[in-house]
Amino acid sequence: MSRTWITDIRHYLDDDGELPIGIPAAAAHFALFQGAIVSWVTNPCTKADPATNVPCFRRRGKPLCTEEVEALLEPGGGSIAWKCPVCGDRGVISGWQGTRWDRGGSQGPRRPNKPMQRTAFGRR
Repeated sequence: MSRTWITDIRHYLDDDGELPIGIPAAAAHFALFQGAIVSWVTNPCTKADPATNVPCFRRRGKPLCTEEVEALLEPGGGSIAWKCPVCGDRGVISGWQGTRWDRGGSQGPRRPNKPMQRTAFGRR
């Protein structure tokens, strides 16, 4: 059975737009998965192609899916829709404009990336 994720990526970020120290590992992993999708879709060189290099998120208690997800900026540019063509998991990401993963291929505001900092999970 496939799952659908409707998320606002800002819910995973602190007031500075970073993953907060102490965020549960599963939440950090899912936020980074979504960030990778945002980076791919907002990259001006890749936004015409729905194929990404982002592996499917499906894990825990389910068969491991190793397929790469497909993603596109939805008409109007406010959300990014993604799906796995094999397991059927899918989602919609909002709130990505101006985050560290927005590569400037969007209509949203551009915020400069901060240098990576050490956290409980290593680097962020």
